[in-house]
Amino acid sequence: MDDVNTSSDTLAQRVHRAGPLASGERAVAEYLQRHPEEAAVSSAAKLGKATGTSDATVIRTARKLGFAGLADLKRSLVHHLARRRDPAQVLDDRVQRLRPAHAALHPVIDAGRGLLGEVPTLIDTTAWSRTVDVLSEAAHVWAYGIGPGAALADQFALSLRRAGKASDAWTATGFRLADDLLRLRSTHTVVVIAPLRLFREIGIVLDHAHRVGAHSVLLTEATDEGRETRAETVLPLPDSTEGAANELLAPLTILHALVLELVTAHHSSAVDHYQQLNALRTEIAGTELDLSRLPEP
Repeated sequence: MDDVNTSSDTLAQRVHRAGPLASGERAVAEYLQRHPEEAAVSSAAKLGKATGTSDATVIRTARKLGFAGLADLKRSLVHHLARRRDPAQVLDDRVQRLRPAHAALHPVIDAGRGLLGEVPTLIDTTAWSRTVDVLSEAAHVWAYGIGPGAALADQFALSLRRAGKASDAWTATGFRLADDLLRLRSTHTVVVIAPLRLFREIGIVLDHAHRVGAHSVLLTEATDEGRETRAETVLPLPDSTEGAANELLAPLTILHALVLELVTAHHSSAVDHYQQLNALRTEIAGTELDLSRLPEP
């Protein structure tokens, strides 16, 4: 049995490696992936009740996933949750997994491919459709991120504006954030990008959105913490701390897909905005851009 401190397998990888699971076992495995914080402190009986199965099914699932039993599984979850809060440990573990004689490129690509493969199983169609709807109907979209998440917030807002959707990014912390929040209205939607941790500001943004009646969407790996916030919709991110893939890869891909959903729904206006963008770029450059003309609709 792998030691939880040295195994490089994520829970999702263990589920995949276990092969076909019975319906009850699959329900337990999905719950473990979506609610690691809750599972780490729950008894077999409580997990059985939460998944509509039994304590025997919970223990059987743990063993099918390669753990010695429920205690071993819970230790693994606790270890995983502790690591998520320690970026230095995450970085050190990633480097330790790389073989000195090999470049980092292939392991990172392999890890990224595996990480993105987990996304469809985590985000259900109802949550995705609801997110697309509230973005499409919003009079204005605000994207909020702190630290590395700030770069994604800026990029998401820029992509939406280029497609014709009024949008801006918030990246402030402390008192500066209060000035941004004053601009939020009930007809707006807030998208919060918090890959690994939910800092105090994240909760404040989501609380304020709830108070003013604005829609809110949260992207995070800390799904149990996310569901304790006032976020209207939580889009779970796959666990990035156990592999070489960057934690921004999955949210970047999801945000890009959301932009494409809006472009598809408002194709003509989105193309028109991009044509206006090209016209303005030509004016700024002072010369014709080397662009082929789009065909007439």
